[in-house]
Amino acid sequence: MKDYEQLFDVFICGGSQHVHLLKPLLGKLQPYGRVHLASSFLSDTDLDQLDGLYDVLHTPRHSPDGYHNFELFSIRDINRLATAPYFIKLDADIHLEPDWIDYVEESIAAFPDVVLFGPRKGNNDINFQLSGALVRQLIQRDIRVANACKVAGGFYVGKTSFFKEHQRLMDVIHELMWCYKDGIRYRPSINPEYWPSEEMSSEPITLIGRSENFQGNEDVLRNLVVHAVGAGDRLHIFDSQGRIQMDRSNTMNP
Repeated sequence: MKDYEQLFDVFICGGSQHVHLLKPLLGKLQPYGRVHLASSFLSDTDLDQLDGLYDVLHTPRHSPDGYHNFELFSIRDINRLATAPYFIKLDADIHLEPDWIDYVEESIAAFPDVVLFGPRKGNNDINFQLSGALVRQLIQRDIRVANACKVAGGFYVGKTSFFKEHQRLMDVIHELMWCYKDGIRYRPSINPEYWPSEEMSSEPITLIGRSENFQGNEDVLRNLVVHAVGAGDRLHIFDSQGRIQMDRSNTMNP
């Protein structure tokens, strides 16, 4: 039997409103990787109901808002925590058919070079600009990405080594999205090791394309990193043929 724990780290987040979704979903995930449950403020009672259905519990406290906490966990922690060759990230409102793992394995077998894929294209392409002297000091160039395909964040698979290789770039872009408003820093640094001086940190930037909803959506950021390093040809939408389905009708964002 294949040792899926050596192949996949599986990350899923949820709050109290997701327990009825998580119970059957975790059961479908458990045979196919090391299952990481990130608690967006699950209570002890909730966790008692889910006991035995996951391998590792994480309790991120990046934000008191459950949705922001979930997004920030996906940005800041998944790359660090993943150790298997691939990681799978999915939302609590995903429906998986019993043969869902075949979709993942078939996609990797067909395109072994793939670094990010999923069954659904994002509603909008990525149009993004990040520029200024500070940007060029930190990452040696401005970033401009236009009309770039986005894999939707409800379910995606990433190549762990690729995102570990580009961890610093992802961290820097995230900080410039999360900690700057109207081009000026208004939150303290979350990665001070990248900023050698306070004077450098105060340099203004130009940022176009950030969501007004949240200053750095995790699926936008992850897709953006792929395109920014010229690996857009290794990002794919693969039809799951019904094996992976999303239903937004009966849940809220974590």
